[in-house]
Amino acid sequence: MRSSGDHAIVARSLIEAIRLTRASRLGIKSPGEDPVRPDGTRRAYVLDSIRHPAEVELLRKVYQDAFVLVGVVCEANVRQNRIVKKYRNAGMEDAAAFMARDARAAEKHGQRVSDAFHMADFFVDNTIDQFEDGEPNPDWDINDSLSRLIKIMTAAEVVRPTVSETAMHDAYGAAMQSSCLSRQVGAALLDKSGNVIATGTNEVPRPGGGVYGESFLHETEDHRCVFQKLGKFCSNTREQNKIIDDLIDDIPELKSLDAIRRARLKLELRASRVGDLLEFSRAVHAEMDAVFTAARKGTTTVGTRLFVTTFPCHYCARGIVAAGIDEVQYIEPYPKSQALALHADAITVNAKGWIEPSRGGNHKVLFRAFTGVAPRLYKRAFLKDRDLKDPTSGDFKIGSPDWGSPWHLHRVSYVELEAALAKAK
Repeated sequence: MRSSGDHAIVARSLIEAIRLTRASRLGIKSPGEDPVRPDGTRRAYVLDSIRHPAEVELLRKVYQDAFVLVGVVCEANVRQNRIVKKYRNAGMEDAAAFMARDARAAEKHGQRVSDAFHMADFFVDNTIDQFEDGEPNPDWDINDSLSRLIKIMTAAEVVRPTVSETAMHDAYGAAMQSSCLSRQVGAALLDKSGNVIATGTNEVPRPGGGVYGESFLHETEDHRCVFQKLGKFCSNTREQNKIIDDLIDDIPELKSLDAIRRARLKLELRASRVGDLLEFSRAVHAEMDAVFTAARKGTTTVGTRLFVTTFPCHYCARGIVAAGIDEVQYIEPYPKSQALALHADAITVNAKGWIEPSRGGNHKVLFRAFTGVAPRLYKRAFLKDRDLKDPTSGDFKIGSPDWGSPWHLHRVSYVELEAALAKAK
C-alpha cells in the first residue's frame, strides 16, 4: 500500500469480484480482458488510492457488501515529513499545499480524499515507521491488523469486536438521533472498565435536561431546527451571514459595491474563517451531551475515554480537558477545529509512551484516530451468520451460511432473478 497526500485509501473489492477493464467498458473484447464472472472461486482485487467519495459510492453500488474500503491513518506532521523526504525537490510549504489540495481541492471534481477517508470500513494506523534504524519496528502493526481483517472476511476464525470497536459503533448509533442541518455526530463515554456510561448527539438542548428527541415523555413542542414552527433554518449560518453583512457595511469602500460584486464578496468571505465560526449553533455538541448526561447521572468523568465520530471542535476540547477525560478516539477529521493549536499544553496526538492524565503528573489528553472495524462494517464483521458447532457432538466447527455470506456477489443480475421468479409463477 502506498501513502499519498492527506490520507491513503485502499479499496478492497473482495470475494468473487468482477474485473472491469477499459476495453470491456467500451464494449471491446480483447484476449484476456473478458470480465471474470463469479464461479465460486475466491478472488480479491486491490484498488490503490481512491480519492473521491463518488468513487466509493460507485464501487459500493456495483459490488455491494463484497467491497471493503480500508482507510490508512497517518498523523499530519508525519505525512508532511515523509513527502519532503520522498520528493527531494519539495519543501515543507509545498508538501503542506499538496496535502491541502489532496484533502479537498477547490474544483468540484478534484481530490476529496478527506471526504472519502471517513467512509472506510476498516482503519489501520501507519503513523509509526515500519523500520527504525534499518531494523523492523516492533510497534508497526499494520500486517497484524490486516490479517485480522482477512480472518473476518474469510471466516477462518471466530473474531469478535474490541471494546473500542463496540464503543465507536455506539457513538455511530447515537449520531443517528441528530436532526442537525449541518452534520450528524455521535459520542460514547466509557469508564475505566470499558463500560458505556453515557452517549451523546449534537442536538438542541431541552429544558429539564438532555436534548430533544431522546425522551419517552411526550413532547408537546419540538424546537429542533428542522421542526421549528417559526422557520426551519440553521442559526449558525444565519449569524455568519449577518457578520459578513455588518463587516461589508462597516467598511465604506465595500459598502458602495454593486449587487453583483457584493454577492461575490459575500461568497468569498463565507469561504474564509468567518465561515468556520461555530458558536452560534443552537445544538449542544455530541461530546458535551455525553459529558452532561454522565453528570446528570452523578457518574464521574475522570479517567474516562471518549469515542466520537468526528474530531472535537476547540469548544468541546476545552470541556473534554476540564472533565478529566483521558483519551479521545475519532473517525472523521474536522479541519475547522483549533483544538490542537489552542490547547497544545493539554492535548497530544502522540501515543508513544503516553500516560493517562488521571494517573497524576503533568500528562496530556490523547487525541488519536480510531483504528479497527468501522461502524459501517460492524454488523457484517461480527453477526453470527453460520453454525459454530457440530449439531450432533457440539464440538466447535465453523460452518457455511445457508444463504451466502455478505462477501458473495450475485452471479446474475436482479433483473434476471426477477424474470425467473415471474416465469416460475
